[in-house]
Order: sequence, then C-alpha cells, then structure tokens
Amino acid sequence: MEKKTGSIEKILLDLDYNSKDLCIDRYYKYCICDDVEYAKGQMNLEKECDFKPYFYVDTAEPQEIYDYLASIDQELDLKKLGQEFEDKTSLKVQDLITNIEVVEKIVYSDYIPNGNEYSNIKEFNNENGSINEKENGKEKETIKKFEKNKRKICKIYVKYPNHVKIIREYFKEFGKSYEFDIPFLRRYMIDNEIVPLTKYSEKAQTDDKIPELNCIAFDMEIYCKKEPNAKKDPIIMVNLFSKDYQKVITYKKFENSEYNGCIDYVKDEKELINRTIEILKQYDVIYTYNGDNFDFPYLKKRANIYEIELNFSNNSQRSEKTKKLDKVNDESNDESNNNLKLIQPQIIKISKGGINRKSKIPGIVHIDLYPIARKLLNLTKYKLENVVQELFKIEKEAVDYGDIPKMWETEDSTLLKYAYEDALYTYKMGNYFLPLEIMFSRIINQPLYDTSRMNSSQMVEFLLMKRSFEQNMISPNRPSSSSYRERAKFSYAGGYVREPLKGIQEDIVSLDFMSLYPSILISHNISPETVLYDEKERKNMELGIIPKTLDELLSRRKRIKKLLKDKIQKNEFDEEYNRLEHEQKSIKVLANSHYGYLAFPMARWYSDKCAEMVTGLGRKYIQETIEKAEKFGFKVIYADTDGFYAKWDYEKAKTKIEDSGDALELSKEELIISTKKFLKSINDELPEGMELEFEGYFKRGLFITKKKYALIEEDGHVVIKGLEVVRRDWSNIAKNTQQAVIKALLEDGDINLAKKIIKKTIDDLKKGNIDKNDLLIHTQLTKNIEEYKSTAPHIEVAKKIKQRGDSVRVGDVISYIIVKGSRSISERAELLDFAKDYDVNYYIDNQVLPPVIRIMESLGISEDELKNSGKQFKLDHFM
Repeated sequence: MEKKTGSIEKILLDLDYNSKDLCIDRYYKYCICDDVEYAKGQMNLEKECDFKPYFYVDTAEPQEIYDYLASIDQELDLKKLGQEFEDKTSLKVQDLITNIEVVEKIVYSDYIPNGNEYSNIKEFNNENGSINEKENGKEKETIKKFEKNKRKICKIYVKYPNHVKIIREYFKEFGKSYEFDIPFLRRYMIDNEIVPLTKYSEKAQTDDKIPELNCIAFDMEIYCKKEPNAKKDPIIMVNLFSKDYQKVITYKKFENSEYNGCIDYVKDEKELINRTIEILKQYDVIYTYNGDNFDFPYLKKRANIYEIELNFSNNSQRSEKTKKLDKVNDESNDESNNNLKLIQPQIIKISKGGINRKSKIPGIVHIDLYPIARKLLNLTKYKLENVVQELFKIEKEAVDYGDIPKMWETEDSTLLKYAYEDALYTYKMGNYFLPLEIMFSRIINQPLYDTSRMNSSQMVEFLLMKRSFEQNMISPNRPSSSSYRERAKFSYAGGYVREPLKGIQEDIVSLDFMSLYPSILISHNISPETVLYDEKERKNMELGIIPKTLDELLSRRKRIKKLLKDKIQKNEFDEEYNRLEHEQKSIKVLANSHYGYLAFPMARWYSDKCAEMVTGLGRKYIQETIEKAEKFGFKVIYADTDGFYAKWDYEKAKTKIEDSGDALELSKEELIISTKKFLKSINDELPEGMELEFEGYFKRGLFITKKKYALIEEDGHVVIKGLEVVRRDWSNIAKNTQQAVIKALLEDGDINLAKKIIKKTIDDLKKGNIDKNDLLIHTQLTKNIEEYKSTAPHIEVAKKIKQRGDSVRVGDVISYIIVKGSRSISERAELLDFAKDYDVNYYIDNQVLPPVIRIMESLGISEDELKNSGKQFKLDHFM
C-alpha cells in the first residue's frame, strides 16, 4: 500500500471507559510515516463519545415499552446507580433510558428451544416447519424452522453501562430481553469491528505484522516470615527485565555477588516504589506471573502506606518527536484525528471477579502469564518453576518465601540470583506467549488485556458473538443459575478408546484425524439451530453459526499452512514466517475448542445434543477406520478418540503371501509407503473437510494400559503419555528409576536391563546408598490446613511447620520424607532437616515399584520377580 507523506499509522493497544466524560478511551501507539518519526515511549489517546450502551427488548412497538415503564411506580436505589446520582432525590426506570429504536434483527433464540435445552423435544412438524416441544403431553413452546428471517425488535439505549443490567431487571415481567450481559467495552469492539494490535492508516489496515511492543517483566520479593501481609511486610526487591533494562531494585547492599552489576540501589522502600512506577510507565506491556492477584494489589497497598499514588501518567516526558506528532494532528484534515489527545496511562484499577482479581493500567497492557499458562499448558502444577521447566527445559531454583528473611539478613547472594531469574524467565515466558495472544486478540476482536485472561471457551464465545453481529443476528443470553445447574448434571459418552496390545511393539505408525471434531461439526452441519433436523435436511440447509465459523477458521489455517510450506521450501524463516506460524497455532486452539464450548454449561450457544452427536460420530469414524486398517494389513496397537497407533500385521500378511514367494518383512520406507496408500483410500471416502493424516513413525513403543504409553522416535526423542514420570509430585528416586527403565526398554529393547535397574535401586535403598534429597515427596496444599477433614503426610508436615513458628499457605508445595517407625505414614512424614533416616519398605512399595510395576507387568513380570532374582528374558519373548 502506498503511504502518504506525514500520514499517521496507529495500533490500538488498549481500551478503557471514562465514567467522568462518558467516553471510551482508545489508547494508541502511533507510528508516523516518512518525514515524521514515531514518538517512542509516548501513549496517545482518542476519545469515542458517541457509542452508547444498549440492549434489546422483544417487542416491535416502542409505545408498549413506554406504557409499561409508566406503570412502574417503584423508585430506583440511587446507591446502585453510581456517584453521578448522589445529588438526586428520586429516579424511576424511565429516567435512565435515553432512546428506544426499532431495528430489524435475526433473533437467534427463535430457532433454539428453551435456551438450548433439548430434553423435552418430542417431534418435528414438517407441515408448518416448526418443532413442537412437549412437556407432560402438553405443548410447551414452538420453535421456528431455521431460516434467518429478520423481524422488528426494540433497541433500548441508556446513558451509563452499569445501568443496563439494572434496567433489564424491570423488564423481566414485560418479556424477553437480549444482550444485556455483554460488557460495554467488549460490546464496543464487536460493534465497531476493530482489530486490536493491527496497524491502520487513515481508517485502512496497512499490514498485519506482529507489532513491536516495548515489554518488561515485573516481579517482587517480600520480607515475611509467615504469609505476606501488606500492612506490615515490606517489599525488599522489585525485579524488572526488559530488552534495555535488567535490574533488581533494592535498598540492601550485597557483597561479592556475580549479580551486583544488576542491582539498582535506592534509599528505602518508598524510593523503591517510586522508582518502580517511573520505570514501568515507560512500557507498552508489563508481564507478571500472578500479578493480578498478588504483585499489583500488594504494591498498591504498600504504596498507600507512603501515600504514593500508583499513577502511571507520563505527560512530563513529551519530547520534540511528540511535538511533531502534535503538528501533524493539527494540520490533518482527517476528522478521525479531532479527538486525539497526547496522554499517558493513569491510575491502576484493581477489580474483583469471582475468587480472582484483575489489575489493569489504562493504556499499558498488563499480561498476567499465570492464566495463560493454565489455558495453554497441561501441567499438574503451575508454579513459575514448573512452567519454566516445561517451556525451556531449565530447572529454575525455587526459594520458599519463608526463607527470604534469613537470606536477606545474611546478604545471601542466592536471593539476588533468584530474584533476577524470576524476572528473566517471566520475560522469556511473556515473549513466548505474546505473539499467540496477539493473534487471539485479533481473531476475536477483543483487547489483549481481556483475551489474555480468557479461557478457551470464552474466546470461542466472543468469536461467535462477533460472527453473530456480522450476520445481523442477536446472540443468545447466558443461562440462568437454574439452567446452569441443570446443564451441569448432563453427561454423555466420550471418544472411543481401545485397550492397547500390552508390551513392547516395534515399527509403529501413528495415524490421526486432522481436527476430527471440528471437521465433524462442519461436514454434518451440527449447530444448536440445526441439530434437531435429520442428516439429509442438515446437508441441504445453510451452515449453522458453529460450522460456518469453524469452516472459515480451518480454511484460513489451510491457506496459512500452504504459505508456511512454501516458505520452508524457500528457507525463508523470517518475520512473516513467525507471524504465520503463530496465527495457525491460535486458529488451531480456537477451532479445537468449539466442541468443548458446546458442552460448557455457561455457554450462550450450549447444546448437549450437539456435543453428544459429535462424539457419537467421532466414535463411528474412528472405529470404521480401524476396521479398514486391519483389513488393509495393519494390526492396530492402540486407539484414542481421533487417532491410533498401528504396525504391519506380519502374521496376516504371511497367510496371504506364503505361496507367492514375496518378501514378508517391510522396511521402514515400505511401511510408510503402504501407510500413505491406505491414507489415500480412506480420505477418498471421507466427507469433504475430514482427513486422516500420517503423524509419524516410531521405532519402538511400550503400551501399558489406556492412556498410558511411551514411544521413541528414530532420533531418540521419547514421547510419554500418562505415566508418573510426567508428574512432579513423586520423589526423584521414583521418577529417575522409571525414566531409566523406560530408556532401557525403548532405546535398547532390553527387558533384563530394566529388571537390573529396579533391582539395583531396591538394593541401594536397603544399603542406605540413596541421597535423602532424592527421597523427598512433593505435595501442594490446595486449601487451608483447618479445612482438611482427613489427614495426609503433607498436611501433618504443614502442621509441624506452623508449630515451629513458620507459616504455610494455600498453594505451598510441602516436601517431606517418610521416616522409620510404627506410627501411621502421615505421622512419620518429616521435613528434610528433621529426617534422620527413612523407611526402606515404604519407598520400595510406595515410590519405586508403583511407577514401574505397571510397565513390567505389561511384559509379564510380577512384583515378586522384581523384588527377587528371576529368569532372563529376550525381547522377542514379549512381542
């Protein structure tokens, strides 16, 4: 696109609602083309004052609404309306309504029965094109055939966003109302079709590159011997890491530390807080790990003690470059720039939603990485150390907050290292997730601050609301509390899982349906408004909102993957390649989340029938494909939901070719060629959009039971599913023994070596040759000690910690050793420093053997054989 000299390019970074002037504040990062440079570090504001809150009421006659409102004598509770109404003496509902407009809309709820609850549907009336819902033999509700007919409905405007829900309560007796529960700023983004974090010039999109944002990681250390208390426990370190600033701000001198060069010394805590604000205000994005619930609320409370306002305004730093921007704005004839103001982010806003808090700085995007990790990673624990290990394969050292006071007082340089690395890895994690979150934000048209806190179902919902608006359709409402409770009771059969051929298998191919559930939704046109029709009728209908949205997503991903393939062939691993890679990943996450969303009880587009139909068809396709694979010549080893592992069935092949003189054995290359021939035969028969793919070849696999197996690729990479080795709450001796056993079986195919490893570990335990650190068992406290009704080792240890004067809190990981004695196991749990010995039999029977016994039993080896010497075996004995 040709750029005009002096024209403005801008990227929408954030949104906020200003209740003082009733405007939406749009925070932009401005880029100036050609002869005027971007004013680095400055945030720019445009005000949108014309967009007003609204909702819909199901009537085509505004006068009916006015008459109904006139009949309401009850006065409003002024306290609920906000500070703006404190000087009023009395108000009624009609006083809050600014306008009523008649519009033509497709009302989605017309085409789904009773808010998507299908249990009472009995028959479909083809004559009049409606579905008759009956309850106790009586007609309850008539649902129209899905034809997307527009009808007139009233749109009610109010002055303040928080008044929508207040007014809507009064309309419950009048009739149905819609879209009253959509947050105002999110409503604005949907209606205006604004794509965040995308460069625009003169109202046109100029490019879709991932923008360069100035990001910093923020973390703190607190001096507390018990659970942190902001009233008395000071902040002793603030840890910051960005591209151009990597410092630990503190008021303590640390001698002889390799991290001394990374210290930014201040006089005291008050100066530390002021210094922190001065640095953070210069950035576009702030990364934290649990900053919503801890870092920012704690910082704000400590700042209040010193009467410091967490004001992130930066107007004093207006540079010459900024003045050039002013000049461009003044000279521009573009009306879109008339409301442009040069300001900086302001006061931090901490709000509570459910059990969690949210910490927002208008104009600076605060990204809390904790909810992102929970959304995108499948871990048993989500402490920073766990996520670092998962993403970067690095063992980050952990420090218990109760140990920090002693480390601080003794000037232990380990504390500096720990603090510095907290910020370093938070920064690395932020940069890892940021491009993906930007893509989510763009696809669903919601601010980055919001999308980073959404789970997968919430993102799907806002994408569907966006699509609904584009189709001039009113979205369905969220369920009432009673509907939610009913939905939560619903259960249905899941995906097909086949018991594996236990033991060691070789020359394995992995076959997988590409996006099985999304492709079923599309190819069978399954959506809440179509699911009640039979297969033939659905195929002749326009795609419902769910399959249509998915079809657009998957078609987009297919185009992107083709572009990626072209770039790989040309060896072009550039900025565009990275953008495309993150875009296809974000689309994959959203597409695969649609099925789960349909069964999510709080979903607007909830449909138990859709979810049930999808899994039923999924079972049908995978079972039919397995049957065809076995007829083709494969022996299926294991199947789970949307894919299976198989090997060539030499016994079956032998009976077919024993008289032909052909070779019986297949090389790896021949096996893959045969696999691809099979894939073509299957894919030619599947509905359009469905595809079975070759996922890979494994030289050996170990299958224990359903959802528990391990495989090794030719390059030595091991894939482990469901085995205890992937859990972090077992002791090192348990994990290390199992890892060594799996390595012996997968890499070497040596059953006897696996037995020797187990036997040696048991002997070392008996002889006392094990480091006690390898015996520590790690369990997290999931609630307060007093709330546990039964006891367990980690609970007893937590009680002992409290008795010794230290504190424990929910979320702490308790590490302990089981010592010798005649008391219960829980009573014999001790911290490392207090464990003088260990219970040999406990560790053999409860730590070493359980993770490996399932593996060895799948090979026909009993527990008794592992404890005692047994006979020698060869690999082919178990195949």
